[in-house]
Amino acid sequence: MKLGQTLSVKDLLYITLIESSNKSAYALASGMGNFKFVDLMNERARQLGMNNTYFIDSTGIRAGSRSTASDLVKLSRHLFENYPLFREIVSQKEFDLYPEDGTFHHTLVNTNKLLGEVPGIMGGKTGWTNEAKGCFMVITENPENDSYSIHVVLGSDDRFGDMKKLINGSIAK
Repeated sequence: MKLGQTLSVKDLLYITLIESSNKSAYALASGMGNFKFVDLMNERARQLGMNNTYFIDSTGIRAGSRSTASDLVKLSRHLFENYPLFREIVSQKEFDLYPEDGTFHHTLVNTNKLLGEVPGIMGGKTGWTNEAKGCFMVITENPENDSYSIHVVLGSDDRFGDMKKLINGSIAK
């Protein structure tokens, strides 16, 4: 993102979810004011039954923001089932971004290194902070019963390796 650029909310969502850009998350929140946005995030978390989640900022990277694997599954399930755009975005390995003026901005490359590498992955989202270490949510398809599973790794030194083990059932779920 560059100073003075005009990007749509949809563009910012793509950048936030594919590249894990904190700048675009802040830009999304700034439209209504960061404090109000974070208050709404916390209110929505409570509505979804995410009782162990609390946000300090719109990115979740500031110390004091917290969540659990169980709460992240609740959020992921809600987004996956109710927002087709979320489902579309998190499934993209790469995406060529063209803002509303039609000029090529850049190719977004997903931080989810397992997308397209591990069969059955429908999408996911990475995260990392000094406090939380590597975090990773992945949605996999279960074609035999037309369903899906949500896997979450938190506090990992090897989030991609740990996620592969979790998906393959070689560590406790």
